Amino acid sequence: MLGTLQWFVYIIFQLFFGPSIAFVISLGFLLILTGAFHEDGFSDFCDGIGGGWKREDILRIMKDSRVGSFGAAGISLLLVLKILGASGSLAVTGFRLNHFSFAWNYQLTTIWLYFVSAHSLSRFFSVLMMKLLPYAKEEGYAKPMAKEITWRQTFFASLAGLLPFLWLSYKHPNFFLSLILIIPSLYYMYSLMKRWIGGFTGDCLGAVQQVVETCIWISGVFIWTSI
Repeated sequence: MLGTLQWFVYIIFQLFFGPSIAFVISLGFLLILTGAFHEDGFSDFCDGIGGGWKREDILRIMKDSRVGSFGAAGISLLLVLKILGASGSLAVTGFRLNHFSFAWNYQLTTIWLYFVSAHSLSRFFSVLMMKLLPYAKEEGYAKPMAKEITWRQTFFASLAGLLPFLWLSYKHPNFFLSLILIIPSLYYMYSLMKRWIGGFTGDCLGAVQQVVETCIWISGVFIWTSI
């Protein structure tokens, strides 16, 4: 749903502006719509991992609603990478709707799948992380979900998260190359969480979602070029 909404806003504004401005507007729309929920988690994750040396300190810093130096630097770099990656990817496609024609065509479908995959695949990996690691805190918003989620629910969440990406990769097999960025990034985050806090928190899941989404936007630059 979020990917489709962002795609729709992007398509509308790219009628009047280039891909870069249209994507920034669509990103701003999404931040307002979601309350920057996952971005806030990524910022807290950066503050905690960057500023804490003990498990208790890291969890305390993550819980603090104030944004520190690591959080500000991290979210700034993330947004810059996301905007540059997506702008570059969408510019390389050469796609533009001309003469205000909304005719549904092959390229329009591909770009829609690209937006949807960025959101669905990143959330799939957040769900997967909940099954790979225990919950790190005694109490928290994500703890009930972490305890109650079953492998069956994980399976259906996987279908919802993977299908758009698999469809896109079926149309353009080179999109599997995005896993070259995604898998090492996920492993690094998994290692950080396991080593420093012994599990995950809600902020960690938001950070995973943001990192995977950004990897997809960045990888699109060389993927689209090779298509």
